[in-house]
Amino acid sequence: MQLFTPFCPSCRENLARNGDSFTCSRCGRVYPLKSGTVDFLTSLPLTDAQQVVQRAFDSIAASYDNAVVRLVESIGCPWSDYAARLEAFIANAGGKVILDVGCGTAFPVGSFIPPTSIYLGMDISLEMLSHARMLLGDNLNAALWNIDAERIPLPDNCIDLCLGLMVLNVFPNPHKAATEIHRVLKKDGTVFGTVLVEPPPIEFPSERAMAPALIREILAVFDPALWELTIDIKGGVLFFHVEKNVQG
Repeated sequence: MQLFTPFCPSCRENLARNGDSFTCSRCGRVYPLKSGTVDFLTSLPLTDAQQVVQRAFDSIAASYDNAVVRLVESIGCPWSDYAARLEAFIANAGGKVILDVGCGTAFPVGSFIPPTSIYLGMDISLEMLSHARMLLGDNLNAALWNIDAERIPLPDNCIDLCLGLMVLNVFPNPHKAATEIHRVLKKDGTVFGTVLVEPPPIEFPSERAMAPALIREILAVFDPALWELTIDIKGGVLFFHVEKNVQG
C-alpha cells in the first residue's frame, strides 16, 4: 500500500494515483504498480553502467540474504556486530520516515523497523524488491520503489533517517547518489551506511572495495560546518554515520 506518495523522478512534480499506476501531470509519464511496487524504470532509461548493476542484482536476488551474511563475515566483520549496529541506529526511529537507498531485499532492515515508522525502500532491481515485499509482508507503512539512486522520487528535506548499506561501492555514480541523499534529508536528519574497504571474495563480482578517503570525499557533500561524519571500521567493513553538527 502506498501511503507515502512519491514524486516524479524526472520532473519532481506530484504524482496522481490512477488505479494501479501513478501519473505525472507535468511530463505525462505513467509509473505502474507491480505487486505493490512502483516501477519507475518502465518509463525512465538507465545508463549502460546502471543496467549492468541491475542485471547483476536481478540474478542474485533469490540467494542475496545468505550471500550478504557470507560476504560480511568473509572480510572479518561478524554478522552479529553488523546487524546490531544497524538495529541500534533504527531503534529510535519510531514515528519517523526512513529511506533505504539500494534497499535490495530489505534484509535485515525489515525486521528492525518500528511499527510506527514509514519505510521507503528503493532499488534498481525489481527482482530484489519482490523479495523485499515478501519480507515486509502486509506492513501498511512500507512503500517500495523501483528506481536508481540518482533520481530519488521525493521532494527536498523530507527524510528523517537514510540508510545506505553496501551501496556506495556498487553505484556507478556514488557522488550523485550522495547529493540526492543530501537533498532529501531533513536538516536534522541522520544517515547510516556501510561500505566495503577490503576486496570481496571472487563470488561477489558486483561489489568493489573503496578507500576510506574516497568515502570521505563522496560524503563531503554534507558540509562539515553543518554535519558531523563518524567513521568506524570493523574488519573489511566501514560503518559511517552522518548527523547534524551540534556546533553548526
